[in-house]
Amino acid sequence: MGARAPTAVVPTTSLAFALPSGLTAHVRFTTATDGNFAVGQPADVLAARRQALVPMPWTWLHQVHGHRVVVVDEPGGQVGAYADAAVTSSPGAALAIQTADCAPVALIADEGVVAAVHVGWRGLVAGVVDGAVESVRRAGGTAVRAVIGPCIHACCYEFGAVDLDRVAARYGDGVRATTRSGRSALDVPAAVTAALAAIPTAGVTRAGPGCTACDTPPMFSHRARGDSARQAMVVWLERGVGESTLR
Repeated sequence: MGARAPTAVVPTTSLAFALPSGLTAHVRFTTATDGNFAVGQPADVLAARRQALVPMPWTWLHQVHGHRVVVVDEPGGQVGAYADAAVTSSPGAALAIQTADCAPVALIADEGVVAAVHVGWRGLVAGVVDGAVESVRRAGGTAVRAVIGPCIHACCYEFGAVDLDRVAARYGDGVRATTRSGRSALDVPAAVTAALAAIPTAGVTRAGPGCTACDTPPMFSHRARGDSARQAMVVWLERGVGESTLR
């Protein structure tokens, strides 16, 4: 049994983790002010925006709300794959996912393995969190730090009873909540946290702000405003140990 590692739910920001392996793991969450990172825009526009944010080869995914995880063996590998998570131990490989209400989750192992995971409710039920953690372990990671980025929160996420029952059947009644108007809701951060807490090599320490529908700084939200634009989360490793911004 591995030691339980911390999970943090954080507002939009840039984070750095100094790892014992001699690498630094970076996580970057964008806001609406950083621009639209949705797949399907003109390639030159997206390429320029990506390089301005993180100037290295990106692995972006065609996300399908499933549980497929791809392993990226070199910078830019698996680009455009149909999957909802990517794992790498290669420095200089930027793993990216796009969200506008789903949860962006970064996984970081001290041995120098990182993952980017796109977590919607269908992916949760399908087991994308479990699959991503297992892929980190197969790549050599042990205890895993999980950082959950901005996503829609229960205050704004009215949810149908049948589908809520499906999520609760897997992760417990702690995923059930109510909106501000008192309607049935899904608590996405609670569901992701429950998925991580069920894995011996991942743990939970705290929850925090970051509702894409109502929080600041401004975020894209498909549910609240019908936005087709997307935020990005980018995760990468670099050689050398810098100062950690979150432990």
